[in-house]
Amino acid sequence: MRYKIIDVFQQQNLPQYIAQCLKQHSPRFIIISSSRILCKETDIIDVNLNLMSASWATGENIALNILHSADSLDKFYESDH
Repeated sequence: MRYKIIDVFQQQNLPQYIAQCLKQHSPRFIIISSSRILCKETDIIDVNLNLMSASWATGENIALNILHSADSLDKFYESDH
């Protein structure tokens, strides 16, 4: 599924990203960390939740770690993320 980066925040001095699924799909939102710098409102990534992998639209793989997933942003903020 394709996800768009919608927010960036720092957690223990490391950037983490909130991404929103572009289609009506569960989970609707994910929080990821990546060694790559991702841009809010610009980057769209193709995420395979089963394999925990992602790629750019060009097909280049991106190393990332999915930290949390939820169908609502409220779930992230309730858990202080």
